[in-house]
Amino acid sequence: MTKSLAADWHAQLRRMSRVQARTERQLKSWLQRLDSLNPLTPARPQDVLARPHPPAVAPTLPLPRLPRRSPHRSPVTPDELPGTWQAHRLRLAALPGDLVPQLPYHLYIPSKRHRGPLPVVVLLHGCRQTPDAISAGTRMNALAEQEGFIVAYPQQPLRRQVQRCWQWFDLSAAEGGREAQAVAALLDALAARQDVREREIYLAGMSAGAAMAAVVALRYPGKAAAVAMHSGVVIGAAHTPRAGLHAMRHGATAEPACLLDAAGVAPGGPAMPALVIHGLADDAVHPVNGRLLARQFLAYNGLEDRLAATPDPAPGEEPGRCREYRFGRWSRDLVALVEVEGLDHAWSGGDASYGFHSDIGPDASAMMWDFLRQHRR
Repeated sequence: MTKSLAADWHAQLRRMSRVQARTERQLKSWLQRLDSLNPLTPARPQDVLARPHPPAVAPTLPLPRLPRRSPHRSPVTPDELPGTWQAHRLRLAALPGDLVPQLPYHLYIPSKRHRGPLPVVVLLHGCRQTPDAISAGTRMNALAEQEGFIVAYPQQPLRRQVQRCWQWFDLSAAEGGREAQAVAALLDALAARQDVREREIYLAGMSAGAAMAAVVALRYPGKAAAVAMHSGVVIGAAHTPRAGLHAMRHGATAEPACLLDAAGVAPGGPAMPALVIHGLADDAVHPVNGRLLARQFLAYNGLEDRLAATPDPAPGEEPGRCREYRFGRWSRDLVALVEVEGLDHAWSGGDASYGFHSDIGPDASAMMWDFLRQHRR
């Protein structure tokens, strides 16, 4: 009997090892795909020849644009702006097994020409990004200096995830759930500052950061006034890295309201306005995820899901052109979806000299701020 149990145990262990190895290969393949989308990653000569470069097209939305810098000059850095760029660490309540209970983050505070308490945008980076990279690639600090708001950039510590990916796919208390709790604690800490308008704190994110921003916004709807997500993944469709990869590539077949329940979200709480931006040429996170995210916020806010009957967009011919869908009540947009033709897994209208940012499409940073500032908590 003992010998039989041992044989069964070893067989199960071998099966688990094979599954783990296959999942690691899939994750490695996806990360290599992200690298191929990163213009700062050295490419092999044959890759350069094979990869077409889509023409830059002026945006079709009448949104304000910040001045572009010559590609031969260095991108704008925080040191070149008149505001202050600060590094902080937020202490967190210790949990069992959590050796360093803290969340690092950066703040950009605009110059003193903007007086009094200011709004705050909390921007969550994507995989393999840092606050310095996403702040420069999105030009969010320059916009904050121009418009008068503070930007906070939480950073996923390497000790939690070696690629700095927010673990939106595993919302257990020790993994992604802990990260969502940490970001929510940061929202509280920012609200307590004297230079912050506590009713005007907003969430935003890119890729994995967009998915985590959705989790925080929907699990803690009383802490943020609105959320904006770029190239994010539907939440509640995965509980493991392997399932997360499947959701990224294919979306989900379950109804968005059911996925909210799976993500630990109870619809019907405080209203949560949401802007979703997604590139229609994104082959790292399938564009269906953008629609599913928008439908999740429609379900949460109790709005009619007219997106369910809207046919998927056919491939377009003009990169940069946008398709917009807006839903709301009382003459106010609560949920908006913007799909950008020809845009891959990259920030629309960003600084293309940084990875995961493209000069195709409208300025996503300006579009986000234009949406977020209309709402109060």
